[in-house]
Amino acid sequence: MPPTPDAAENSTDQPDTDPGTQPGAATSSDDASTAPDTGEAEGKSEGEPFPPRGTLTLRALRWSGLIGTVVLAATALVLRRELKTASGLIPSKVSVLTSCMIVGGVLVWPCLTLRGKKGPILTTVMITVMAALGVTMSASLIMAWWSTYQETGFSVLFLLALAGVALSATLFLNVVPLQHYLRMRTTAVGNSDPDDPSRWGHLQRKTGEKTDKGLPRYERIRVPRRTRAYFTALVIAPALTLGSALAGTWALANPVHHVMATAPADTSLTPPTSLAPNASWSKEISSTKLTTVAGAGGPIFLTDDGIMALNSKDGSVLWSYSRKHMTYAPAGWNSNRGELVTSPDGKYVAARVQLPTFVASPHAITLVFDALTGRIVVEHQGSGGYLQLTDSAVLDDDTAFSLTDGSQMWSLPESADAPYSGPAGHSSFLLRMSEDRSTEDASSNSMMSAVNITVCPQNDPSAKVEVQHILSEPPFGSDRTDYLLSVFINGWAARYTGEVDSSGNPVAETISLDALAKVDGADTSTFPLGATSGINAEASRISGSIVTYPVISRDADLLYPAENSRAATVFDPVTRTVTPVSQDRSLAGARTGIVETPAEDGSSSAALVIRPGDGSPGTTIPITPGSTYQPSQKLTDTKNAPAQPLSPQGVNPESRTKAVRTPGAVIAILNATDTLYTSCGVDSDHQDQTCRSTYRIFGITGGQK
Repeated sequence: MPPTPDAAENSTDQPDTDPGTQPGAATSSDDASTAPDTGEAEGKSEGEPFPPRGTLTLRALRWSGLIGTVVLAATALVLRRELKTASGLIPSKVSVLTSCMIVGGVLVWPCLTLRGKKGPILTTVMITVMAALGVTMSASLIMAWWSTYQETGFSVLFLLALAGVALSATLFLNVVPLQHYLRMRTTAVGNSDPDDPSRWGHLQRKTGEKTDKGLPRYERIRVPRRTRAYFTALVIAPALTLGSALAGTWALANPVHHVMATAPADTSLTPPTSLAPNASWSKEISSTKLTTVAGAGGPIFLTDDGIMALNSKDGSVLWSYSRKHMTYAPAGWNSNRGELVTSPDGKYVAARVQLPTFVASPHAITLVFDALTGRIVVEHQGSGGYLQLTDSAVLDDDTAFSLTDGSQMWSLPESADAPYSGPAGHSSFLLRMSEDRSTEDASSNSMMSAVNITVCPQNDPSAKVEVQHILSEPPFGSDRTDYLLSVFINGWAARYTGEVDSSGNPVAETISLDALAKVDGADTSTFPLGATSGINAEASRISGSIVTYPVISRDADLLYPAENSRAATVFDPVTRTVTPVSQDRSLAGARTGIVETPAEDGSSSAALVIRPGDGSPGTTIPITPGSTYQPSQKLTDTKNAPAQPLSPQGVNPESRTKAVRTPGAVIAILNATDTLYTSCGVDSDHQDQTCRSTYRIFGITGGQK
């Protein structure tokens, strides 16, 4: 900022004051200061006004334009470091306009300094052209910012800072021609003389006296205190205004809409152990995809708009979190879509927000919510990778954070990885997972699907424990890529014991991950699962239980198991009971789908049904004719027979129904739109846009005894 005389001091009108040290002191042209100055007051010499009216205002505006340009340019450079491809965000016309302003400024400067008399037409043309270029460039940058914000939900403040630079530079380039025009029209002084209104140094006026060398003597313009403050404010006002607008945009243009629960969700509810005959409530959600998990207080959904938790009693919204036009990133190699990860006790839920490609780093933001209230407990920017939760910590890629206070606990070495995403143990993490090839050499004729894992207590990653024979999803069909697909439910794992039954088939048991990781005070109980060929990962996820496959022969070359032989045994971690599927009344071994139901008048309609493994009636939800995209005759499952759940790799992509067991209710989901129709046109980048589907959500409460 240009130096101004101290507002607390008086001018040289003060008696007994050394004039050589005062702002208003007379000084010769030989000793004239060249420091910038805006603190002069208009006065009169020999009856002529000096400086000319408006000169001081123009000098202040010139400094304000220069300061604004420098400050905002520095801000833009700092913001530029956050972007990987900043040039791709700047409209092409901005580069052209910038070149025109630079070339114009280079050409105008000699004209201002060398040309004698400046006519009003030339000055007007200069100002008009510069103003038009600057305003157009600034408007283009603001529109580019808005367009990017609308498409990605990401506020690129770098573009707004450049717009501020353009406006500040325009102010500076417009004031300079006016100053030179004012000098030539109102005074008869040379360029850069001490009394030249367009000079950068202190503005002085002739006293009418001569120096010892015979040169004209000048004195600095005296500055009243109030005028000094006025011009100081004028100098900083443009930069301050533009900076405030930038900060205000950063604060107000927030793509996040976060509504927390007015009261924590009810944690006394338990997952239903049987199915009620009818749905208690229903709700519709519009989204291209829908992910559903069970939180400690009820179902939690991930949609195109964000995350939403519902009350399992009546379907009302407990809390929600949305980010405008954001993409939710997958949490691991075995997922190609956004997903939610819960803690073993369901009290926390995590999601990843994928940042736009033009952001240099990080690539994603990991958000961990309190599932009962919606409060964000951890927000970490990272490069993505795997994501695990315990009851009190999160492992985000290679760094662990406390869910109590958000502090960093530890980081894994660069060579280490934890190739698993999902709930971990109550107090333990998985550090490694690999194929268990020893099962291929087993003498049994039964298929064994297992992985080896390395686990550790969440507070000590160096205390690693290697564990073998953890059950995994059998690699059905020719695409044998599912051998690493294993799940851990409520902190429990399933493993082969190394023993066989009377028929020589390998048997398994459940045990907590904390016990395997040798966590102090861990529950070391085990529960037998009987003979099995692996774990049904999808059935286990949606039911909140460990569900095993029956015994499958090694000689069987199955694309996937038969519809009614995808579950054998169910371990419920809540009740700690092991039940054969033939006796299970819950969702674990149930068949979910759409069947045709006859009416009394001879017509037929469709109904969403959930039929437990024990043969009980389960749940039937009529589908109102005309409420779906297709008629009821085309909604029913093949052979009018719903199937048991299967891992996503084997699920028919056209499946319309799904069910998830949550505390207080089983959530049934029906896609009411055409699952085959996926393209809704193209976007601005000529990419296909996926249609939103209408998902009908049903809450099946009761039937818990």
